[in-house]
Amino acid sequence: MSYPELIGMAVGALLTILVFSYLLGDNFLYRLALHIFLGALVGYAFGMVISEVWGKLIADPLRENFGSNLFLIIPLGIGLGLLIFKSIPRLAYIGNFFLSPLIGFGIAVALVGAFIGTLKPQFEATANVMNATPWEGMLIAIGTVCTLLAFDFTFTQRQRGLGGVLGNVIGLLGKAGRLFLTVAFGVAFAGAITAALTIFIGRIQFLIEVAVELLSTFGSG
Repeated sequence: MSYPELIGMAVGALLTILVFSYLLGDNFLYRLALHIFLGALVGYAFGMVISEVWGKLIADPLRENFGSNLFLIIPLGIGLGLLIFKSIPRLAYIGNFFLSPLIGFGIAVALVGAFIGTLKPQFEATANVMNATPWEGMLIAIGTVCTLLAFDFTFTQRQRGLGGVLGNVIGLLGKAGRLFLTVAFGVAFAGAITAALTIFIGRIQFLIEVAVELLSTFGSG
């Protein structure tokens, strides 16, 4: 292994040890590693914004054909508006007019993504329960209905007559839905813990590999 690669592995191992020092409590070494990671991340993000967004998406198209790319002035104006007005405290409220389209578009994209990526597949799976076994189809249908009713706060059990009976039924189904949610969150949490343990084991193996490589390089020399 070449010396530059060995130095890179040693630096990675040192940063890993600095991060692991947090197990002993919050300390200067952990904060130092955190500052290094955040600084590298911010620097990389800034470089990518300058290179990809400004260079390839705005500057180059405007330079090549300004007339047919006038719509690019809109994101350029929003960015400059945020940069100018948000940096001046007295005029920061003007920057909200430039920020509102970004928030609106972001919420719209998030809602569409949630519907297409979560609700639509759930509806399709519920609609296709006949393709599964009877028990699986029944479990999917009951779980979907109960989980949706767990977020219903319209009917109350204190109502009289038919409304009270319907409220009791929806309340029971909502409790069952919360049970389904608890199981789902438990599975998700278990998956997160498993992934974290996998990363931890990988870093420990990396430290062992670096130690062996350093010993074999400098020990043989």
